[in-house]
Amino acid sequence: MLQIAICDDETLLLDEIKEITEGCMRQQQTFSILSTYTSGKDLFYDIQDGKRFDLLLLDIEMPGLSGMELAKRVHALLPDALMIFVTAHYKYAVDAYELHIFRYIPKNQLKERLHHALKDAVSLLEIQNTDSYIISSQNRLERIPYKEILYIGKDGKNALFHTTASGRQEEIGTDQNRRVRKTLAEVFNELRSEEFYFIERGYIVNLRHVTGISHTDCILTDQTRLPVSQSRLPELKKRLNKYWQDKI
Repeated sequence: MLQIAICDDETLLLDEIKEITEGCMRQQQTFSILSTYTSGKDLFYDIQDGKRFDLLLLDIEMPGLSGMELAKRVHALLPDALMIFVTAHYKYAVDAYELHIFRYIPKNQLKERLHHALKDAVSLLEIQNTDSYIISSQNRLERIPYKEILYIGKDGKNALFHTTASGRQEEIGTDQNRRVRKTLAEVFNELRSEEFYFIERGYIVNLRHVTGISHTDCILTDQTRLPVSQSRLPELKKRLNKYWQDKI
């Protein structure tokens, strides 16, 4: 299921974008939930409160919080989300490219180009969602997408997966951390992805959710701070720098 946000202060255009998007999702047979906003601030507040989106369609020129600034803030919190700019102003095309925006759609070519952009976005998101860790036991089968894993810690004889959903579920009194009766070393070998790195004996971190390093702490997108061993710190910095260059 894809979570899609559409933000435009012009309500008529907002309705048109929503209609085209709904039609494309039906044609692609993709189950999705659409949320519409006429204010960039309202959209960002929802994201700050824990709402997650896979795809965002944003107007650039909006009062209060422009689409350009909104895109920068969204990217900091949702680095894997795809963003499409819909605007009447060609002068922003270069800036949109520098922000790694997935696609740039002029408003006067909305009907001709938005449908194709949405199809490409759905295809890419489906590929991203196939990378997962599978928890399989006699009584349990569960898939955890790599992009949802913040870090993996040690919990007795278990490996404990902390995910992007965990913090939101804790607020309502349920625990969505996943445990698997394996050592961290076993889990790390099964992940087989350069996105993950052993920062200390008790932690494996997902580089896509690292926002920075402070002294010997690794800081994640949810503000979690994890200790990094002195011996692994230089390699973490090297890998993180490469990841940012390649992926962000």
